Amino acid sequence: MHVYSVITVDVEKCTGCRTCEIVCSLKNYGECNPSRARISIVRDERDGLISTIPVVCQQCAEPLCLDLCPAQAISRDPQTNAVVVDEEKCIGCRTCVQVCPYGAPFVDPRTGTSQKCDLCGGDPTCVKWCPNDALHFVPADEEGLRRRRTGATKYLELLQTQGEQR
Repeated sequence: MHVYSVITVDVEKCTGCRTCEIVCSLKNYGECNPSRARISIVRDERDGLISTIPVVCQQCAEPLCLDLCPAQAISRDPQTNAVVVDEEKCIGCRTCVQVCPYGAPFVDPRTGTSQKCDLCGGDPTCVKWCPNDALHFVPADEEGLRRRRTGATKYLELLQTQGEQR
């Protein structure tokens, strides 16, 4: 069984420098243009605090974008397990953009076709160039275990807080 990897984000380390966007657009389009990057930095301001988080395709086990694409332009790469778009088949209908729970795909204004992270063929450029080590390329099963542990820890903290309030 082949173990596949995914890009993960350490939000505590992301400074919003946008290096990931720049190197992504450079690799994929030959230009430094964050608006064409397949990873995007989202800024959020609450109570005077600004936070940033990179948004990148989660390479879902059961991707809605793949299931609902009317042109059947989205498939899974057998080598990398990445969910990829065939630009020749894409009709630019934006269904993938609308159904993605993570907001990862976008329609490129120049080509009119859907674009999303393809993991750079299994060697993501954004991960290599992140100056703050906020992006990692890890086995999907390892990330799943980390998320379960994080969820369990948060649940235990909630239970402890509720127990102290009684």
